[in-house]
Amino acid sequence: MRNKLKLLINRILGMRLGYRMVLLYIIGGLLPLTAISFYLIRGTNQILVSQAENAEVSELQTICGQILELQNTMTTVSSYFYFDEGLEWIANSHYTDYQQMVDDYKNYTGFKDYQSYYNTMISRISIFLENDSLRGNANFVVVDDAIRETEWYERVSGEGSGVVWAYLPHVIPGYDHAPALARMIKTKKGGDVGVLVIYLRPEKFESMIWEREGSTYILLNGGTVITSRHETVPFEELRQYLPEAGSGTYQARIRLSEGEYVLTCETVKQEDTKDYFQVVSVRAVDDILAEARRQQIKSLWLLGGSIVLAMSLIGAFSWSFSRRVGRFRAQMQKAAEGNFELEAKLGGNDEISQLYDYLSTMIYRIQRLLAEVYQEKIHAERLKTSQKDAEFKMLTSQINPHFLYNTLETIRMKARINKQYEIEELVKMLGKILRSSIQAGEKDMTIREEVELVEYYLKIQQYRFGERIQYQIYMEEGIEEQKILPLLIQPIAENCIIHGLEGSTRVGHIDICVKRCADDVLVTVTDDGSGIGEEKLEGIRRELKSSRTKGEHIGICNVNQRVRLRYGDAYGVTIESVQGEYTKVEIRLPAQPGE
Repeated sequence: MRNKLKLLINRILGMRLGYRMVLLYIIGGLLPLTAISFYLIRGTNQILVSQAENAEVSELQTICGQILELQNTMTTVSSYFYFDEGLEWIANSHYTDYQQMVDDYKNYTGFKDYQSYYNTMISRISIFLENDSLRGNANFVVVDDAIRETEWYERVSGEGSGVVWAYLPHVIPGYDHAPALARMIKTKKGGDVGVLVIYLRPEKFESMIWEREGSTYILLNGGTVITSRHETVPFEELRQYLPEAGSGTYQARIRLSEGEYVLTCETVKQEDTKDYFQVVSVRAVDDILAEARRQQIKSLWLLGGSIVLAMSLIGAFSWSFSRRVGRFRAQMQKAAEGNFELEAKLGGNDEISQLYDYLSTMIYRIQRLLAEVYQEKIHAERLKTSQKDAEFKMLTSQINPHFLYNTLETIRMKARINKQYEIEELVKMLGKILRSSIQAGEKDMTIREEVELVEYYLKIQQYRFGERIQYQIYMEEGIEEQKILPLLIQPIAENCIIHGLEGSTRVGHIDICVKRCADDVLVTVTDDGSGIGEEKLEGIRRELKSSRTKGEHIGICNVNQRVRLRYGDAYGVTIESVQGEYTKVEIRLPAQPGE
């Protein structure tokens, strides 16, 4: 075997250079290229299917989030009817006067109000009552034997005050059934009032899957189809592959009579009910790969044409190159024989004759490229600085400030009316923190305003942790009105609580000191919490020196970058710490003229 291999190598080495180049192209280029092409096609198919699977999971999770939000909203709405005196009156009244019953129906507006407010979600609200003196209508239904024997009514009666989700008959244009929430409504003494049923609009579920291209089903309890889209596969064939309740994300390849499919199922279930919804997607693998296969066929034709063209070119090049090598050998032979009357050039403009020209051109282009890279780096740093400023402004304007502040003011007034003075104080401080945070990107603030903001924050934390958090703030006289960047001290104090004191069971102290230091203002924030290990501390210091922030240190690094961008590299944040003893953070700022 070894002799045969040696003989083959010798035969190859004995071939003319042109033939060897063609053979090298076939063995080293054509065969690997063909193998890689087929490997890439297979790998691309797998990647496309995997990407489609991931996309299906992401889309179904989004739909499940919408369903869960809808469930939570309807559960909240149903809880509003607990202890409803109007419903209790109608449920427990024995009517002998028909007109009195009609008047009571008209006077009760609870159903109409909530149905109007949630009009896009709710089609009707009804209550099923065990009162034979009533005359039923769409909202007040008198329970008879037929209703009592239904599975959903028996479940509601047995669940007590728990929530039951069912797919109930419901007359609405275009639909004969609708998903509904049912639960038993109680009196304050624990007695039964009746079964409240909130009928949801079926089109609400249809809109969740309307824009999807593949077969999609929304199921209740794994067996009832609420709505579907593009039913290319009958549901009965899919039922056997569906997971049980509580399975979360489930995905599998299944094979049906029509071919292979990707089945994706997401389950959403509330904590206070036994019922669950499932969103099921079915996509044929052939459909996922259809466009890719069309492109692959084109690629194969292109590959074949490229091989033919390459073979032609490599043959022509091999002949030309071997010819020029022959001439070069002849010139070398003449030189070896002592004939130095060589040709100035071998002819043509190939690599041999143009080597130094190409080298000069390459060096010139490299120099030009380095200059361009340097300019691009300067431009990128400027863009990064602008981006940091834009990100900070964006963070301060994500929520409508008037809405949040007015809402907090409403809560504060409610607390004052109810004599909840601690809550009033908390909301008042939170409102001031919110207003300062919202206005932070608009202008600088005084040191006094910044210190007040931190004190509000620490007071709120004291309400949360009680005596476990103690703090002391010292501000040197005469620097209260100096203007500084907003939100410099509060992120540092927040780090003291989150990383230093929150996990500790002992009393923790935070000391904040603002004073002059030569021509600067020095802000020192110290806590006696868990401290920072030496290795982690060095990592934080490296991040403070760099322009990138990541991980849990983004707060202190963001403060450092803002100070350096505004006041220069001579200012910024420093940190020292001993694990288990203390952490000390210093912010150095320039003093204003006259301070």
